Amino acid sequence: MAEKFAAVAVAEPSLMEAASPRQDLTVRTDPVNFADRAERGVQLFSRWAGILAFAGTIAVIVYFVRR
Repeated sequence: MAEKFAAVAVAEPSLMEAASPRQDLTVRTDPVNFADRAERGVQLFSRWAGILAFAGTIAVIVYFVRR
């Protein structure tokens, strides 16, 4: 059993694999379009909106508790 495994472990690549150059996939290179820029703005707004809503809720609770 070990002899069969050793023979497979040292197998060399086929001639087709050795001859074909490897092409790396590049990261997205197309320019940023309007939708991508708008999405960034919406994400920024939604982050701050959540924080402001939380702070506002706490402020209203404190206002009614002290009243």
